Amino acid sequence: MRKITIPILLMLVACTPRIPATFDSVDSVPVIFPDYTDVTIPGNIAPTNFLIEEGADSYITVLESKSAQAVIKGDKVKIPTRKWRKLTAAPEISIRVYGRNNKVWTAYQPFKLTVSDEIDPYVSYRIIPVAVESYEKLSIRQRNLTNYDEKVIFANTMVETNEEGTCINCHHYRNGETDNMMFHVRHFKGGTVLVLDGKLNKVNTKTDSTISAGSYPSWHPTHDYIAFASDRIHQSVHALSHDKLEVLDDNSDIILYDIRNNIVSPIENDTSQFECFPDWASDGKSLFYVSATYQAPSGIPRRDAVFLDRFKFHYNLYSKPFDPDTHTWGASRLLYDAVASDSSVTWPKASPDGRWLLCCISSHGVFPLDQIESELIIFDLKDFSYRYADELNSPFAESFHCWSSNGKWLMFSTRREDGVHTRLYFSHIDENGHFSKPFALPQRDPEFNREFLNAFNIGEFMKEPVKITPWQFASFISSTEATPSRYDSKREK
Repeated sequence: MRKITIPILLMLVACTPRIPATFDSVDSVPVIFPDYTDVTIPGNIAPTNFLIEEGADSYITVLESKSAQAVIKGDKVKIPTRKWRKLTAAPEISIRVYGRNNKVWTAYQPFKLTVSDEIDPYVSYRIIPVAVESYEKLSIRQRNLTNYDEKVIFANTMVETNEEGTCINCHHYRNGETDNMMFHVRHFKGGTVLVLDGKLNKVNTKTDSTISAGSYPSWHPTHDYIAFASDRIHQSVHALSHDKLEVLDDNSDIILYDIRNNIVSPIENDTSQFECFPDWASDGKSLFYVSATYQAPSGIPRRDAVFLDRFKFHYNLYSKPFDPDTHTWGASRLLYDAVASDSSVTWPKASPDGRWLLCCISSHGVFPLDQIESELIIFDLKDFSYRYADELNSPFAESFHCWSSNGKWLMFSTRREDGVHTRLYFSHIDENGHFSKPFALPQRDPEFNREFLNAFNIGEFMKEPVKITPWQFASFISSTEATPSRYDSKREK
């Protein structure tokens, strides 16, 4: 044993990178991608691998905490998982990079990672090509945040035919639990796919009295209801504008779907209002939504009128009281008058603790993802004061966001890296409503975001993975017709 062990130990010592004993120092931290300098991370997140971009011949990176040390050679800093778990057991990790040029080492200023609250272990998102005509390649995937494992939940191509394709969207979960979840299948074999208490169902929420099937869902936190927008949308592609794509509603209402009874009823359906993006308060006793006032001129097709008047669409923020036990609604209340500031507020999302409401704000319209000036704005629900969340905003579009189940973390979409591809970023919120510096979803290869040409869309936190397999979904969707929902305009209970 001794004859074998001693050479192996000598080999391990010889292969371990050495920290430079002598070096020059500079006053700046190194340029790295993704930018993980001085960010706050969850204690259970996957290693935040990064690429050093200082142009040196070689690098040594030292990661240290009170509980461990890791020394890594090369411009791609890929942190071993076992070392990472030991490092993140401490509240802070210090990282220092050394670069060598012409046999002279330079030490950059150290930066730190602050380790904070844990995060939900899973997220799901849609992966979609940037080109809008390629939706048939869209898929819904789930990612384990504690490592890099990614699996397909369902993909368009699993049930498409030569005659018709499918389009899946609006995946959503009740309180982050996957035994109660849903997503929409459009076109071939279409319907709303529901998983209720672990059992599959497919319904058609489009009725003779609604504009469309439900979209943009919000699952009630305590009762078997889902609030939907019911809207008719179209897209316009621009050749000259910096906003290459405009997504418009030419009609929109909000509906309530009673899951157990398969009944659709109206929440807001004023013909002069374009209501959209419902979201339940954390206690389920009120509903946030946005609405724009518009009357189409006569003598011109409605869709054409909406496109020509698209810069006139400004959405305000409202709340509407609801008693989930008696199924009764109160009068809507204006919470934020975006019209007064010639802006448009969209995508309201309430934090699970009932304290904060985060929205997108842009110059006009209802679809912030494709508006370069879209930013995030946070409201304090104690007094409804608000501020722009400048810690999160960038020169490019910030949009669809979601709260973790403990209310400590925010996931949001951003195009900050290149202005084209939407990526998922995370940030920690403190008790005063201030966010930490955002960081990118960690990847095994730190160059992933530069090489991956598809976009991440609508991230959702999950407490657990989806248990139904993709092929179980595909078989069910292909073999099952959607059950029509019943519309009840006067339903109160």
